[in-house]
Amino acid sequence: MLPKFFQIGFNKCGTTFIAKLFDLNGIPAVHWAEGALADDIAWSKMTGRAPLQRWAGETVAFTDMESVRFLNMPVIEAFKEYAFLDASFPGAVFLLNTRNVDDWVASRYLHWGGRYARSYAASLGVGLADLGDIWRQEWQDHIAGCRAHFAGRDRFIEIDIDEATPDDYRTALAPWYDLSVAPKLPGAGVRKARKDYPARLQQMLDAPAPRVHAPRRDRLAARLAGFAQPARLSGRVDCPSDHAVLLDMDAGRLSDAKGRQLPVMRGPGGRFFQDAGHFGLLRSTSTANDIAQVARGGRYWLDMRPACLTGSVQPSGGPVIAGLRRKGAEDVFLWPAPWLHRIGNDGFPGAPLGDDPPFQDRADLAVWRGRLSGYAQDPHGDDLRHWVDGATGNSPDAGAIRRSARWRFLERNAGLPGTDLALHPDDRTAGVLARVGLSAPMRGDAPQGRYAISMGGGDGDADFLPLANSHAVVLKEEDGWESFVTGLFKPWRHYIPLASGGADLAERLAWARANPDECKRISGRARRICEGLADPAGRQAHLAQVLAAYRAATGQG
Repeated sequence: MLPKFFQIGFNKCGTTFIAKLFDLNGIPAVHWAEGALADDIAWSKMTGRAPLQRWAGETVAFTDMESVRFLNMPVIEAFKEYAFLDASFPGAVFLLNTRNVDDWVASRYLHWGGRYARSYAASLGVGLADLGDIWRQEWQDHIAGCRAHFAGRDRFIEIDIDEATPDDYRTALAPWYDLSVAPKLPGAGVRKARKDYPARLQQMLDAPAPRVHAPRRDRLAARLAGFAQPARLSGRVDCPSDHAVLLDMDAGRLSDAKGRQLPVMRGPGGRFFQDAGHFGLLRSTSTANDIAQVARGGRYWLDMRPACLTGSVQPSGGPVIAGLRRKGAEDVFLWPAPWLHRIGNDGFPGAPLGDDPPFQDRADLAVWRGRLSGYAQDPHGDDLRHWVDGATGNSPDAGAIRRSARWRFLERNAGLPGTDLALHPDDRTAGVLARVGLSAPMRGDAPQGRYAISMGGGDGDADFLPLANSHAVVLKEEDGWESFVTGLFKPWRHYIPLASGGADLAERLAWARANPDECKRISGRARRICEGLADPAGRQAHLAQVLAAYRAATGQG
C-alpha cells in the first residue's frame, strides 16, 4: 500500500505540476478541491477528529491545501499543519516545494488577476501593500518550521522548482512511487510572462485607494443603514421562517430553524469555521464573520439564500437579516450578499477596473452578457426563481424558461440594431435549452459599449455594481427586488430604468443616444457612489448601524 503524500509548500510553487505528476501515473491525487481540503483539516484539528477521512480511503497525494475565498471566511493554509498531518498519517511522505521568494510574492499578488491578494488582504484587515512583507515573513517561518520538524527524516524532501527537472521529482520520490510519466514544465510563454511581473505588480500597488472624507462617510453609512430597515415590522420576534438560521454571538454557534446546531464553530481569532462539504452554509457562515467584526454579542436570524421571500410572498415570524428582499417586505433587514458584495471581490467597487475607456471612446453599442437565471411572476403573484444554468435534478421546462425575465429580454431584443446581447457560453445552459427545444445566442467576452445592461438576477446587484463603477451608462431592469444598495441609486440620476424583461429597451436606447452628455453625468454620479461603497471604514459603520437597528427591533437593547 502506497504511503500518503503531502505537498507542504505554499501555493504558486508548482503545486499543479506535482498533482499532475501523480495523476499521470495513475496514483489518486486531490488538488485544492476548491478549498475543501484545507477546510477539512482546520475543522478536524479544532474538533479532534481524524483529518481528510472523506478522501483518505483511496487518495494517495494531497496538494494545494489552502482556502482563500472571496467572501469573509478565514484564510486557511492547512499545509502549515504538517505536524498534525504527520501525527495523523504515520509514514507519510512530505514535499516542501520552494522557489525564488520575490518571484513567489509577485506571482501571489497577480494570482487570479489580483483577486486572490485583494481577498487575502481584506480577510487579514491589512492594506494591499502590506502583504509583501507579511508573506515573506510567513515564508521564512514556514520553511524553518518544516526543516526543524522533519530534521533527519528521509521521508521529507525539498525541491526548488526553479532548478528542478522532471527527473529530479521522479528520483526524489522513487523510493515510494513509480512516476515514470511526467508533465511538461512551464513553457516559454509562462517564462516570458514572469518577466513582466515587476511592472504589473507595481501598477497594481500604485492603484489609488478609495478616499472618503468623514462627513460623507457618515452620511453614506446612515443612508445605507436606513434603507436596510424593513418597510414595516410585524411585532413578532419568533423564528422568521424554516429557511432561517440563528447566529448566537454569545454562544459562538449557528443553529437551524429547529434549534439543531450546525457544523459551524468559532475558532482562534473569533472567526467562524465550518466543516468541509457543507457549501450551502457558506453564505450564512461568512455573514456570521461579517457580524463578528462589528458586534460583540446578540442573536441574529439570517436568511442568506440568493433571494429571501420572507415577509412578502412567504409569511414572517419575526425580523431576519437577508441579502435580497422584495420591495415592501416586512421584517427583512438588508445585508450585503456575502458571496459578491464584499470588499476584495471583483463584483464590488474598489477592485481595479482594468481597461475602462471613457464614454465617448466606447463602441456605440448596448451590451449584455449573463446567465439564464432570474425571476418571473405568475398570475397569483408568487415569484418563480429560475437557475437554468445551475440546475440539478429536474430541469425547468420550456414554459418556465419562457416566463423568466431574461428569456423574455433576449426574445424581444436579441436582434435589435446597435446591441450585442447574449448568454455566456456554458455547456450546461446549452444542454438544458436543447432538452426543452429552445435556443439562444451565446457569445464570449463582450465589447466595451457605451450602454451596459443590468438584468435582475439571483444576487440582485451582482451585475449592476461593477457596471455602475465603469464609464458606461447603465440601463437597469426594475424587477421589484431590493439589495443593500438599491436605495442609493436612483433612476434617471444614476442609471436609466428598464421595464421588466427589458420591454422598453429600444425606447430607452433612443433616449440615451439623443442625450450623450446627460449619459456621461449619470455615469459619473454612479461612480461617485461606488467610490464611497469601497471605503472599508464606511462599510463597518454601515453594518454596525444595521445590527443596532435589528437588536432594537428584537428587544435586545
